Amino acid sequence: MMEAIGLLAGGIAHDFNNLLTTIYGYTELAMMKLNEAHPLYNDLDQIRLAAGRAAELVRQLLLFTRKQPMEFVPLNINKTIDGLLRMLNRLIGEDIAINTYLEPDLWAVRADRVNIEQVIMNLVVNARDAMPKGGNITIKTENITLSEEHSKFISEARPGTSVCLSVEDTGVGMDKETIQHMFEPFFTTKEPGRGTGLGLSVVYGIVKQHKGWINVYSGPGQGSTFKVYPPALSAKVEEETEETMSFQKLQGGGERIPLVEDEERIREFVMSALRENGYVVFEAADAKEAMDIFERQDGRLDLVFCDAVLPDETGLYLVHKLLFRKPELQVLMTSGYVDDKSQLSFIRQRGFRSLQKPYSLSGLLQGI
Repeated sequence: MMEAIGLLAGGIAHDFNNLLTTIYGYTELAMMKLNEAHPLYNDLDQIRLAAGRAAELVRQLLLFTRKQPMEFVPLNINKTIDGLLRMLNRLIGEDIAINTYLEPDLWAVRADRVNIEQVIMNLVVNARDAMPKGGNITIKTENITLSEEHSKFISEARPGTSVCLSVEDTGVGMDKETIQHMFEPFFTTKEPGRGTGLGLSVVYGIVKQHKGWINVYSGPGQGSTFKVYPPALSAKVEEETEETMSFQKLQGGGERIPLVEDEERIREFVMSALRENGYVVFEAADAKEAMDIFERQDGRLDLVFCDAVLPDETGLYLVHKLLFRKPELQVLMTSGYVDDKSQLSFIRQRGFRSLQKPYSLSGLLQGI
């Protein structure tokens, strides 16, 4: 079932992200024209927040596809857990309870958010499968400092500061032989059809990619505890807040921008938003129209805002042609895809800025 959800989510994500970008954008455009005291302002803000929650839901469903590009950022794992709890509770069923004990002043880690969510989800699903008759799952976080001497007594541990994420269950537990093989790909003790044997090997791989380590404590009939240790980045991560409506400091100064976007509704929203905020915008639905704009304007352009996937060629190929003609042209790429079509990993490697759909009006102006 999870694989089916993943295929479905990956298939519709592009179109859905385009729709959410349109909803985001026009809602914020309307809000920008109203005073905060206007009776409709709060209603529009609720639409904006609902669009944000819809985008979050799509992103969580895409955890099943594991196709999101890696992006290491300062992360508060407590907030990641809080964001997943509703989904996890639906995933495990009514006969299992999840309890959380989260360190209030948890240190930040440098991590890929999607992959950390994958670790939490896989460990919780593994705990669920170990409790066919129900039970309890406990998720904890804490700050850990290991000395050189102490780290010698813990398998794979390294001295220094780390964050400990633990997932504990009251299930059937594991014997020593199972523990020795549990991170091997395709190793499983579940009945045929109940699992691929990849869940824990994926967890192990992600932890290693984050330069951390994982320890397991279990015994037959004693439940299991998985402890993941990503290195700490700093003493405390700044609390994130809801994106607020603030555009006053993001006004343009007449910069000339070719907007290359095949989705008409998004193109109209972006064009209206940028023009109302002081930019000169030229619209193009494909690469040919973009090149025509470049010719008509004799290259007098400052930045190209381009979708990665266009009807006639890739946005990246178009950008390369434009840069060949004008090397100083700035570039901002965007995409609604979450798989290889997005090209976002390659775009970032080339040093181009990128804006993943769905984006808000404030996100657009900050990107520009």
